[in-house]
Amino acid sequence: MEDVVKITVWIPGQAALKEVLAAADKIELDCGAPKQDSDGNFKVTLYAPAAEAKKITKLHYRHEVDENYGAVLKERQQEVSKTDRFDGGKIKPQGLGIKR
Repeated sequence: MEDVVKITVWIPGQAALKEVLAAADKIELDCGAPKQDSDGNFKVTLYAPAAEAKKITKLHYRHEVDENYGAVLKERQQEVSKTDRFDGGKIKPQGLGIKR
């Protein structure tokens, strides 16, 4: 998990996105639609192992890399509870959702 790198890439269009995604083998896209900036580029967030991230950063697109992202993920996992709050399915989930 510590090997995960977060890469933000500014991509001009769909052909460029295909090029970026084809450059590396093990990459994941951030969920949600990419945002378009004032220059018309799409800001796409990717997650990849460090070796795969290097392949993406070698391309000629503007990018930012967060090399410490994997360490942050590992640290945040310690905050996740290990208890089963639904007691193996005996307790129904409760929330603030609106039934329609």
